[in-house]
Amino acid sequence: MKQIFLLTIACSIGLATAANRYEAESAIVDANSVVVVSDANASGGSYVSMQNGDLSFKVTAASAGYYTLWVSYSQPNDTNGKIQNLTVNSSTIGQASFPYTKDFVSIKGSAKIKLAAGANTIGITKSWGYVNIDYIELTPYVATPFTFGNGLVTPNASDNAKKMFGFLYEHFQKNIVSGVMTNTVMQNDGKYTPDSVENQTEVAWIIAASGKTPALLGTDFIHGVGLNSDGDWYKGYTNATLSLAQNIYAKGGFPAYCWHWQDPSHAVEAFYTLSSGNTPYTTFDLNKAFLDSTTHAAFDTTSAEYIGIVRDLDIVAGYLKTLADKGVPVLWRPLHEASGKWFWWGSSGPDACKALYHLMFDRFTKVHGLNNLIWVWTTDEAGDALNWYPGDAYVDIIARDYYFDPRQTTNHSSLVSSFEKVKDIFSAKKLITLGENGAVPYPDSLVNDSAGWSYFMSWYGDYTMDGWAHDNTAADWKAIMNHNYVITLDKMPGWANYTPPVSIRKTLHTEGTSISFGNGSLEFIQNISGATSIDLFDTKGSHVATLLQGNLAAGSYSLNLKRYSSGMYLVRVRNPSGITTQPIVVDK
Repeated sequence: MKQIFLLTIACSIGLATAANRYEAESAIVDANSVVVVSDANASGGSYVSMQNGDLSFKVTAASAGYYTLWVSYSQPNDTNGKIQNLTVNSSTIGQASFPYTKDFVSIKGSAKIKLAAGANTIGITKSWGYVNIDYIELTPYVATPFTFGNGLVTPNASDNAKKMFGFLYEHFQKNIVSGVMTNTVMQNDGKYTPDSVENQTEVAWIIAASGKTPALLGTDFIHGVGLNSDGDWYKGYTNATLSLAQNIYAKGGFPAYCWHWQDPSHAVEAFYTLSSGNTPYTTFDLNKAFLDSTTHAAFDTTSAEYIGIVRDLDIVAGYLKTLADKGVPVLWRPLHEASGKWFWWGSSGPDACKALYHLMFDRFTKVHGLNNLIWVWTTDEAGDALNWYPGDAYVDIIARDYYFDPRQTTNHSSLVSSFEKVKDIFSAKKLITLGENGAVPYPDSLVNDSAGWSYFMSWYGDYTMDGWAHDNTAADWKAIMNHNYVITLDKMPGWANYTPPVSIRKTLHTEGTSISFGNGSLEFIQNISGATSIDLFDTKGSHVATLLQGNLAAGSYSLNLKRYSSGMYLVRVRNPSGITTQPIVVDK
């Protein structure tokens, strides 16, 4: 059905089917690294088993612009799916995920790729290979708007958490917030003296390279719980992360935490599983924490596994509570990269992982009363990504961790393909960000491709500090951090000075007017007579509509907004008392 649909689109836009379909057997780069398989059911009579090879398709675009890439494939080798890199004109744009399927099917390989008029080259290159490719097709890209509100999932979220999320919300798709992950967080002085933001190793390196300080600082509760967590060094490390979180927030920046959760049984200092190939590894079995490991409907509260999990949750909640008590909100990204199954929290599958996430959410918010967390979920782009998703009621931001593989092929493209894929998977209902990354996308690329990642967080060590793979050089940092699209710490307004966008459901007051929203209508009260206009703009400043215009007498007016898509807008009120522009949210 999908193939027929695609061909119909191709004909409707005036493209010949033959010009729109490109066979894999005509795209082979090295015949020794792939296998051409004859199959009467395949398009053109054969397909390509990629194995260790690459494919390079020579395509022609009638005009410059954005297109959607479709791939006909089969992948009978791995029930967990496979991943390949995507390139356009030698620039990596993201990845394509290939779920398990014995039969050939057509999937959206990339929702959005940018092609020049005339000849272009589209590459499907080996990352985690062994995928059978029949052909690719191209159709025009059709943009879909984001439709989300600016509320937080945490019950009774703190005002400071609302401010922090409001800032990300207000700047989403207009700027990107700069960030970096930390490794060393304290001085080697025997006293466990915490680093300051400026003398932390990765931050200091970026400052030296660019003259700018990242606005977001990543830290980790990696040593907060576990076999050795009672040791002085481990306690010193965790306390230093808390000090850094307070420090970056006091300077007007974003504290962000992940949690490499050590074995809850405290049998070994490890969070990796055996399948990861890393040592040491843990054999902790999350399934044993449930009454029924096939349904994961309820925890066995008497099990050693559950008891260990709750003990660790309560310890980390205590650390987060110290920040909450000081008014410090946190971008909280727990159970990250679960679907990779290289960490124990993902090794028992999606249902067990979601139940663990829900347990954490409920215990943090209901038992410990934490109101300072902005919940970030890390996804991949696989066909089962939604199976792992805790749900809209538990997540504020969707993160994608992205590292180029192999690292030597590093480039700084926008990753627009991955941005659009994540947007598609989660129905454009959440902010999207780079939870972790190697090479930082170049700002011009982000702007040109409209790849609106909320923030980036370059990983620590040689990913940030120009290591053997040159993921981010000093010259890269200088160009990135001094670009007007990038928000660095000096561009932050200071949290005490910042007022977040208000929901349109709340009342917007100006000297001569007030506006409120209910049942799809904007209620406008004109307190003084005179020439008045109300205009609606999108977040990029384009005029959407004039809602009201004229010489109005004092009184009440009702404006219907039901025909406008849910999302963020700017409303401008012009009347004799002046002009007021305010970010608002239509959340129907």
